[in-house]
Amino acid sequence: MAPSAERKVNFGLIGLGRHGSRYATHLLKDVPQAKLVAVCRRDREQGQAFAHRHGLIFCSDYHQLIENPGVQAIAIVVSPDLHLDICRHAVAAGKHVLLEKPLARNLAEGRQLKDLLDNARIKFMLAQTLRFNSVVREIKRLKDRVGKIHLAAFNQRMERHKLGWLDDPHVAGGGNILHTGVHIFDLIHFLLEEEVEWAWCRTGRVYHQRTEDIFAALLGLEMGKTICLVDSCKVTGGRSGRIELVGERGQLVGDHVLGTLIHIEDRRAVSLELPSSVHTVQKVLEAFANCILDDQTPSITAQDGLRTLRVAEMCYRSAQNGMVAKRRSYLNEGNIESK
Repeated sequence: MAPSAERKVNFGLIGLGRHGSRYATHLLKDVPQAKLVAVCRRDREQGQAFAHRHGLIFCSDYHQLIENPGVQAIAIVVSPDLHLDICRHAVAAGKHVLLEKPLARNLAEGRQLKDLLDNARIKFMLAQTLRFNSVVREIKRLKDRVGKIHLAAFNQRMERHKLGWLDDPHVAGGGNILHTGVHIFDLIHFLLEEEVEWAWCRTGRVYHQRTEDIFAALLGLEMGKTICLVDSCKVTGGRSGRIELVGERGQLVGDHVLGTLIHIEDRRAVSLELPSSVHTVQKVLEAFANCILDDQTPSITAQDGLRTLRVAEMCYRSAQNGMVAKRRSYLNEGNIESK
């Protein structure tokens, strides 16, 4: 069999908005293991124009794209109210699926999607893109340098989003917690390798009317000795993404947006050299295509997505009732699997 670098996976892309366009650009130019063959966009005029410029098949609805025999894998970059239905049709057609986070609008839909995928004979990967960020990967590589971690802090600062559907709970499922917080919740497990046991959260609205654009949370991990401080806002004029791991022997302080990493020990702070920055969407696409070509299990699963939805739901519950939400109560209610 030819090496994966000499073979290609034919992709169909559902969603050509702001973020979907990033997927399209990388599939057209940057991922040698993949070939973009078809696109689907609700705006027919813009979708047809894009397809014509790049010699692609335009599909007026996602059913048509999924049923196209020339499409082997589907990248889904749409609002989460469509995730479950699109995945059902993709699984029925035997098409591999790369899905933008969040996994679903809520935990109940996430469980339905995971159950569907558990019985499917396709490759599925959730695009938790920050796992491929150079700063994040270097923090993971170096974390033992600071010793046992008892405190971690994660925050995200972003500009105001102008997508109207993000303020529609029926379409979006939630606000900042669900659409940015899940990045942080995934990083907590990726870097610290523990489950979140409890959450205390507060939310705020500045520009949004129905969903939160600010939240802050305290999260306790399963071993009982690590607390995470998490906060995110989408109301500022600049971006940053701070990660701080506080260990018994020192601290690692990085920013995955600004591309910085500092090691602090005693009263000395040393800036660390980082690997070259990467386009994380490109890396996700490369990893997923290679899994298909080499018949490997993708590294980011539906269970990973379900884990982040659980933490998000704990945060929402805490914000609503003012109390600490505990993972144990979800297990007792039968809402989620243990891991």
